Amino acid sequence: MNYIFHRTIQGERWDNIAYKYYKNSYLSHKIIEANPQIGAVETLEDGIILKIPIDETITESDKSKLPIWQQT
Repeated sequence: MNYIFHRTIQGERWDNIAYKYYKNSYLSHKIIEANPQIGAVETLEDGIILKIPIDETITESDKSKLPIWQQT
């Protein structure tokens, strides 16, 4: 699995991060599972580096709909 990295800001939430990267806040479980060292916290502290899994099951025709960082 490939990842990109995200540095948190104070008060950020898992669902906000999932929406930023996946355009779907319900996919926050993917990010939580990729970062088990963080634990089940409601809000995140400033400066935590998170691994954001990149979905590699996307077809070529779907890539144009993705954010720039995910189109490669």
